[in-house]
Amino acid sequence: MAELNQFYQLVAIADTGTLSKAAEIVHISQPALTRSIQKLEAEWNVTLFDRQKNKMTLNRTGELAVQYARRILDDVNTMMGAIQAYERSLRTISIGSCAPGPLLELLPELTERFYGMALTSEMDSPENLLSGLEKGTYQLIITDQETNMPDILCRPFCDEYLYLTVPPAHPLANSREGIQLEDMAGETMLLFKEIGIWNERIISKMPQTKFILQDQDEAFSALVQLSALPAFASNLTLKHSDRWQNQNRVTLPILAPEAHVTFYCSVHKSHRTYLPDQRNL
Repeated sequence: MAELNQFYQLVAIADTGTLSKAAEIVHISQPALTRSIQKLEAEWNVTLFDRQKNKMTLNRTGELAVQYARRILDDVNTMMGAIQAYERSLRTISIGSCAPGPLLELLPELTERFYGMALTSEMDSPENLLSGLEKGTYQLIITDQETNMPDILCRPFCDEYLYLTVPPAHPLANSREGIQLEDMAGETMLLFKEIGIWNERIISKMPQTKFILQDQDEAFSALVQLSALPAFASNLTLKHSDRWQNQNRVTLPILAPEAHVTFYCSVHKSHRTYLPDQRNL
């Protein structure tokens, strides 16, 4: 019976074209690699290589064997990934979100409800999140659209409203009833880098606004506190983030329809217990 390492060896020979390089990749000596391939040929009662002095070349039978070996190795890797993901899911709740704000609302609740389990979270596009949920990479995802797939439960979770924050002396500070995106044309603003779908919904529609990006939360918070530049906030970040505590800033609603998003939580039916309650709707 062929062993898995022999499939790796076949593929290595096919990829490198020489026994010496293949032996380096699979971490055995060249004579040992030669003996392993000879043993495989003897077990299968086939010849996989055309042999000449100091040279071995895959014949047509060998090329077919390599094709099957690649498929088997791909299947093994897929199996290992699925099993490892399942094992992690037994002790870890993996969460994917298309924006950071809903995570501020969700993570404290799950931490309290599932004390002792590890929580991991990351941001990605809604399309990748749905794919990850189907594959088991995530046990729960947060998207800006309802999910309609077999065996998936979807529930509205929360609304997020975007605001502009400015110091009291800023020219826009008097716009207490709210502002439009075009009112920020020509402004220089502070912007936290990881904002998910807000890049497409808001930032892409502000070509005349200059943004100073920050990817470190502490640095961004310090700049907000010390700077006179405008910065975005939302009902969720104002509620949960220490960044906005004791800030001498005016909070202005953004009136553009793109500044309001309803977020949805989706889980596989087997993980229905992870679904949070609806709120802020």
